[in-house]
Amino acid sequence: MQVSKISNSYVNLAFQRKLRDDEKMEYRNDTIRQAYNFLGIKDVSMIMHGTSFPVSKNDIGVGSPFNSLSKDVVELERLHGFTSEQLGPLGEITKKDISPYASTVWAKNKLFIDFNALTTDKYANILDKESVSNFSVPYDEKNNIYEYSKFYEAFENSEILLNIAYDNFLTKLGSGNKNAIALNNEYTKFKHENNKRLLKEATFTVLSKIYGTDDFEEWESDLDRNLPERLDVSDPEAISRFKYLIDRNGRDFKMYAFTQFLINKQMAEHKKYRENIGFKYNADELVGTSKMEEYIYKDAFLKNMRMGCQFGGPYGPQLWDFPVPDPKKLFNSDGSLGAAGKFIKAKLESALNDCENVRIDHVFGIINPYVYDKNSVVIKNGQMDCGKFRGGYLSQMHDLDPNGDYWKILEKIILPTMKEHGVDPNDAVWEDLGTRPEGFDNLFYNILDLPGITELGYQRAENAGRRKNWSYMGSHDSWPALKLVKDGGYLGNQAWAPEYLAGFLNSDPTRSKERIEFQDKIVKDPMERIKAKFADLFMCSDKIQISFADFFGIDKVYNYGGQDVKTNWKLRLSKNFEDAYYKNLSSDHPTALNLPEILKIAVRAKIDREVVQKMQTDPNNADTFRKSINARMQPLLDRLDKFEHILKEKED
Repeated sequence: MQVSKISNSYVNLAFQRKLRDDEKMEYRNDTIRQAYNFLGIKDVSMIMHGTSFPVSKNDIGVGSPFNSLSKDVVELERLHGFTSEQLGPLGEITKKDISPYASTVWAKNKLFIDFNALTTDKYANILDKESVSNFSVPYDEKNNIYEYSKFYEAFENSEILLNIAYDNFLTKLGSGNKNAIALNNEYTKFKHENNKRLLKEATFTVLSKIYGTDDFEEWESDLDRNLPERLDVSDPEAISRFKYLIDRNGRDFKMYAFTQFLINKQMAEHKKYRENIGFKYNADELVGTSKMEEYIYKDAFLKNMRMGCQFGGPYGPQLWDFPVPDPKKLFNSDGSLGAAGKFIKAKLESALNDCENVRIDHVFGIINPYVYDKNSVVIKNGQMDCGKFRGGYLSQMHDLDPNGDYWKILEKIILPTMKEHGVDPNDAVWEDLGTRPEGFDNLFYNILDLPGITELGYQRAENAGRRKNWSYMGSHDSWPALKLVKDGGYLGNQAWAPEYLAGFLNSDPTRSKERIEFQDKIVKDPMERIKAKFADLFMCSDKIQISFADFFGIDKVYNYGGQDVKTNWKLRLSKNFEDAYYKNLSSDHPTALNLPEILKIAVRAKIDREVVQKMQTDPNNADTFRKSINARMQPLLDRLDKFEHILKEKED
């Protein structure tokens, strides 16, 4: 028996493009979630970095995953069956380098502050709506689904608004305003709990401003270059210098603490909201370390050694210039954590305190990183002097790690810390893409049996292997599917071959006619091939990630990895993202993902595969099984078909 044809009785019904409130439960729970359950999918995560979130009004130039409109984004994602959001790193960035992967760990990005929230009683109305409006960027009312962040304006506007807010806070507090007093109580508690860290971070910020660079090794004063560690041992000269900096730059110190208080308060409030609705944010645990952390925790790192990647740089290796945790300081002789071990643990704890799950960036860097001596990098006439260069995998440099302690980071620090915070390591996102160092596979996959990433844009689901992997078509560093199709980047890629997709997604031999028709369709229409490829994705793993560019049908690249491109890190959703999404789906040439349509293909494919398996293991009962599973799954297929067409319905 063949799978019965899906009824088209819903096509001509007068449904609105957007789902009605009375339809949402059936759509999310009875349709999308049931499809995921049948396909064996337990997590679906949207990849979207913090600044890519939209802003509803009074836009300073970038988005925030903690503003009011972020909740609308989350609700749309939940409706379509998403269980989490894969954020980028949440730390402070600079005008010099807006990449989130060059950000700080503990100091959170002040650009994420929702300034509109500061006009409410909860924040003692320390900003008025007019001020926020005056220092916002104009919005281009084109109803586009995307736009570009304006980082320069964001830095300028946020600084002005934070100073106004702080002055208003002090004024209201001095006048006895009850809301200001309540806010100050929270502020005082925050400072008490974080005072030592805040003072060191503010010191670095002030000195970076004085010297005009955050590269502390370029600072003229040896005392300033080593101020944190000299303060830790109560050096009188350091104490005197520190007091001088506070006397001369007191407002900068106070502003730093107040700013960090505001963003941490808003992050905590948003976390409570997520806990109430059962939605997760995945933090992005940096493999790198910012200049701020290197300055403050200098004792944790090897002197002069930096982390990079063996291939892909203009001179051969990629020279990332990240400091390397000192293997000799990971563990003390009694087994307790040394300076480097404490730093690594605290760094991960910061991410897990902010979010409910975590992505481990460049997992090779916590097992066997590629390292080099920065003093051995000699560039002449655009070429690196390879004879002077010293670099290689840490495991090859026995003088740096004579006891092989670096390999213990994952098992002895990272995994226990995850479990302490209630995170199952099998749910974490471990970025294992790239050239794997010697010994990695045995430790990571065999001994620890941890999930990696399957990048299906360049791989077939039938060959994907480990189902426990997180799988995606592309990430923040990838071209979205639409751009691949428009630019012909998928041509010649066997993962996108029509004969493969048609065969894999229509494998029951009794449906040969459907398979031929399916193949013909995706050959003629590249957009149909994108749908097929995403159906392929849903057949791949039990944990799926989809980039926001792919979901919303955007053909722009968020970041060209390894390339200095003007638009890198700037792509974001417009404030009209929801209307634009549904308008796209109901257009004559939709590019956004119609999930029920794609899941319908995947569910049919799963039915086929179960039938084929039955034909191989129990051929005498295969026909009976085919009839049974078709009858059982037909209601789900009908619901998927129903909502596929609802989402395509044009606005009345």
